[in-house]
Amino acid sequence: MKIIVSTIILILFSITLKSQELNTIAIRDWNTLRKSGFYESLTSNTQNSPGTHMYYWGINVGHTGNFDTSRVYHYNGQIAFAVNFTVTYPQVYVRSTYINGEGTWAKLIHSKGDHAIDGKLTAKEIEIKVVTGADFVFQPDYNLKPLSEVEQFVKTNKHLPEIPSERQMIEEGVNVTDMQIKLLQKIEELTLYMIEQEKSIQEQNKTILNLQQQLNKISSDSH
Repeated sequence: MKIIVSTIILILFSITLKSQELNTIAIRDWNTLRKSGFYESLTSNTQNSPGTHMYYWGINVGHTGNFDTSRVYHYNGQIAFAVNFTVTYPQVYVRSTYINGEGTWAKLIHSKGDHAIDGKLTAKEIEIKVVTGADFVFQPDYNLKPLSEVEQFVKTNKHLPEIPSERQMIEEGVNVTDMQIKLLQKIEELTLYMIEQEKSIQEQNKTILNLQQQLNKISSDSH
C-alpha cells in the first residue's frame, strides 16, 4: 500500500512540474482519453467512471502510440479521485486500460472508513480487533440450555440458537467478528456439555460397579 501511494504522489508531482499551465479538461467518457493530462467528469454520470452518481477528477497517463489518431489506440494508466462534497474519507481509484480504452477500476484501500471488495481477498494473516469474547459461558450464573431444549429448537428452526439461519446469512451477509465469537460460544457450551456428560458417566460407572459388587456378594453367599 505504501508503494502504491508513493507512486501516485510521484506521478502527481512529476506531472505538476511539467504541466504548470495545463488545464483540467471536462470529459464525457473516461474510455476515450488519449493524451496525458488532468481530467474531470462533465456530469455525475460520466460514462465509464469508477462509480455512478458521482463526479471524479483524475490523471491520465497516455501511451505514446495514442497520438496516432488514425487507429483505435487508448492504452492508458488512470488515477481518479471522487469529488469530496462533504468531510468524508478519500476515494481513490486506479486502472490500466486496454487498446479500446476499457479497463477495470480498482479502489485503493486505506485505513479509514468502510470498504467493499468485489472479489476474493487472499492474505497470509489477518488480525481482527475485538472488544469482547465468549468467556461469559464459564461464569457460574450462565444459563446453559438443557440439550432437550436445544434439540427442540433445532428441530423447529433448523439452526442453532443464537446463530443466524442460512437464509439470513445469504441475505444479510456475515459479520466475521460476531460469528467467530458466537462459534466460540458454542464450542465452550459444547465443552460444558461434555464435562457434564463425563461426570454423569463416572457416576453411572460407580453405580454399575457397586451393583456388580453386590451381585458378586449375593452369588458368593448363595454358594
